[in-house]
Amino acid sequence: MDICEAPAFENAQIDRHPWELARIKVVKDILSPICFGKPNVNILDMGCGDVFVVQKLLESFPSASFQCVDIAFTEEIKELLKTRVNGLPISLYSSLEELKLTGNVKKIDVILLLDVIEHIEDDIAFMQYLADSGMIDQDTRILITVPAYQFLFSNHDIYLKHYRRYNLSLLHENQKKAGFRVDRSGCFFFMLLFPRIIQKFTQRNSNIKNEKGIGRYKSMGFIDKLLIEILYFDYLIGKLFRRFGINLPGLSCFAICQKQQ
Repeated sequence: MDICEAPAFENAQIDRHPWELARIKVVKDILSPICFGKPNVNILDMGCGDVFVVQKLLESFPSASFQCVDIAFTEEIKELLKTRVNGLPISLYSSLEELKLTGNVKKIDVILLLDVIEHIEDDIAFMQYLADSGMIDQDTRILITVPAYQFLFSNHDIYLKHYRRYNLSLLHENQKKAGFRVDRSGCFFFMLLFPRIIQKFTQRNSNIKNEKGIGRYKSMGFIDKLLIEILYFDYLIGKLFRRFGINLPGLSCFAICQKQQ
């Protein structure tokens, strides 16, 4: 969850949206073949938010270490988060430069950009900045997730400070311009497309101030668990179709990238 979406950041007991929890399951599945057989894999989570995602990833990758960077971190927020991740292999930084200055990390194996680059005005320059950081090489894998389809750009995107939404062509094109190649890509959460289309065309005159982030979500108990499993099954169906060269549409896109030779 983005820090800006948390209604009361000091409250650790936030009801997590089914979309967020389902996306974590998707990320775990995508990362599994990348991290399998790699002890002590070093993962950089850029735009990590409240580090909830990293805490959940540790359940599946207990030997990994995580470097968490978010420009929204203040010293107060970092101190609060440190109490939550005490004893875990999670380090917190407000910039990549701060991480580099520590000298603790020489090489990053995996970079997570989970719904991050749509917040950056010049996403190509940002990716070039990562490429030139000196912390990644041709073996580093970058997992990117982004919201899909510019025609769905709405008040919700403005509220979240998005500059754009993507399709796979734009995602591939911008990564190539930045010096990366896309090894694997696709879309997921097909079943959420239609509710978002309806939302888009019924809110034309609504006020952006009425938008709410997922931090205000109130759990519906068993229904949440059911929705999470349905969304993850949606992802698995798309994964099956991709094996036959068919990319189903979805509300989110992902790509696995590597720095070009």
